[in-house]
Amino acid sequence: MAVLKHEALGHRVTLAARSRVGRARDCAVRLVDRCASGEHAVLFWDGARWWARDLGSTNGTHVGGRRLTSAERVQLDAGADLVFGGSAERWILEEAGPPVASARSERTGEVRAAEESLLALPGAADPRVTLFEDQRGCWHVEIDGTARPAVDQEPIEAGGPWVLCVPPPAPDGAVPTTTSTAANPKLIGATVLRFEVSHDEEHIALSLVQGDTVTPLAGRAHHELLLVLARARLHDRDEGLPPAERGWLYVDELLGKLRLDLHHLNVNVFRARQQLAREGVLDAGSLIERRTMTRQIRLGTEAVEVLRP
Repeated sequence: MAVLKHEALGHRVTLAARSRVGRARDCAVRLVDRCASGEHAVLFWDGARWWARDLGSTNGTHVGGRRLTSAERVQLDAGADLVFGGSAERWILEEAGPPVASARSERTGEVRAAEESLLALPGAADPRVTLFEDQRGCWHVEIDGTARPAVDQEPIEAGGPWVLCVPPPAPDGAVPTTTSTAANPKLIGATVLRFEVSHDEEHIALSLVQGDTVTPLAGRAHHELLLVLARARLHDRDEGLPPAERGWLYVDELLGKLRLDLHHLNVNVFRARQQLAREGVLDAGSLIERRTMTRQIRLGTEAVEVLRP
């Protein structure tokens, strides 16, 4: 991840792959000093390193004490000193890693970065908090089954105090922060979840189907959870319910069906998302949806098939 820190105020901003700097409302790094321009500069990641370029500002962008020319771009390393306009807008590039969401432990200083657009805190075996990215590049945080948009630099509790570092989405709606290396990335809703269930329902095989490509997934315990949720969506569709109302199950009802407690349900949800993310599903966090007020849960897609012999 890359974090820019205001030298005087201590304010931090996590950078997206391309972050505009200026006084304009839609700038990722908002400046307040009148010496700064509305769209002052841009900081961007080229796949290997960070760069800065001035956008024709009135009072210039300085890196390491040197003013950039209008056509120049300069490489940025961790610890780089940047001034936008006047000395009141002096910033330090604290970290210069690839643009990805992460969390920093307030207790130990440890930084954990999201992998395949997912991060569990305090860990995958105990996902009290899950950070995930949707297909628009927006990050969400799910705490004890309650999901909402994540806020950069917000403190959270997950087996200790943590601070989230969340880059803003790219202006074009792409997913700029995903580190997946899949050659043909997939999206929830555009990829069919195909369940093949044995006659006695003791065996569940799950595959991802994209066009003519079928990708079998290794058998996992969470496939039973996904099958129950898939059947709920299909049942409600056949009953003629509107799309927004299809497939919702109360958490307590689901726990009874699966003979699970809430902790193990959350572990299964995280592992289901993680398995799809590792197969190149960019918005794997959207696999499961939740309703906060009613404690309901459903599969985030109706692109499912349930096959039986």
